[in-house]
This record gives sequence, C-alpha cells and structure tokens, in this order.
Amino acid sequence: METFKYPYISKLIYRYGNFPLSILLLFYLLISTREALLNWFYIIFVIINLAILILLNRYYFRTYKTFPFTIRIDNEKMICSNFFLSKRIVEIYHCNISSIYGGLFDGYQGRPVYVNDSKQNITIGFYQHTGKLQIMLKIIIQNINEELYNTLIKKLKTAHGKK
Repeated sequence: METFKYPYISKLIYRYGNFPLSILLLFYLLISTREALLNWFYIIFVIINLAILILLNRYYFRTYKTFPFTIRIDNEKMICSNFFLSKRIVEIYHCNISSIYGGLFDGYQGRPVYVNDSKQNITIGFYQHTGKLQIMLKIIIQNINEELYNTLIKKLKTAHGKK
C-alpha cells in the first residue's frame, strides 16, 4: 500500500490559511461598517468585504470535509484519513468509483480532482500538491471499471484538444 501526503507548507496553507485572512477581512469589515455609518457609499465596501469573507470560509469548510491529507492506496481500495478536525477514515473501493472529474480531466491542471463513490455517497478531492498525484491517479484509473475508464479517456482527449 502506497501512502501520499501533502508537503508541510501546502498542508499548513490548506488547513489554516483562512484564519489570518478572515481576521484581516473582519478588521476591514469593522472599519468599513464604522465608515458606512458616517458616509453611505462605504456600504459598498461592507458588502464586498462580507461577500469575500463568506466565500473564503465556505471554500475552506468544503475543503475541510472533502480533502484528506493522508491517502493510502493499493490496487483494491484507497483509505483517506487526516481530515481537518476529524478522525474519520474513508475507504473507497476502486470498483465503486462512479465518477472522476475536475483538474486535468476538465482541462485545468491547477484545480483539484474529485473522486465520487455513489454507493457510499462520498466525494473526495485531491489537490495537485498531494505529491505524485499522477501516480495516485494512475493507480485509481487502472483499477476502475471499463466504462468509466473509457469515459475518462474521452474527457482527457477533449480537454486537451485531441479528437
């Protein structure tokens, strides 16, 4: 069984990056709110700061639920663990994977790749910074069912301009 982990810096950013940003945005939100009481047009800055704060934290909360920081994988299954503030362990058998999307399958190298197991109703995401993501995807793709494999190959060809 091969283990994949994020480098320390990536793990630090993905786990705790929203805390300093949220504090900074809250500070600006308070200042904007105070100024909005004096000048009505500062309400625009209040709305912008609030929207950025909500979107940032929504993104991080979704990351906390779907992105494991330790992935152990073999030819039969993958075991995902080390979720943020959770001791849960998710086991996904390759034969139960119903879809793989995002990232290089949609033509965007920098975006995360998602693996969906519809039998357990679980979606797990992986960032490019996992370290050897290509090797991990190779193991997964070699062991999924043939129909999904053919669909992924078509998506890859379409995403990268080959017909």
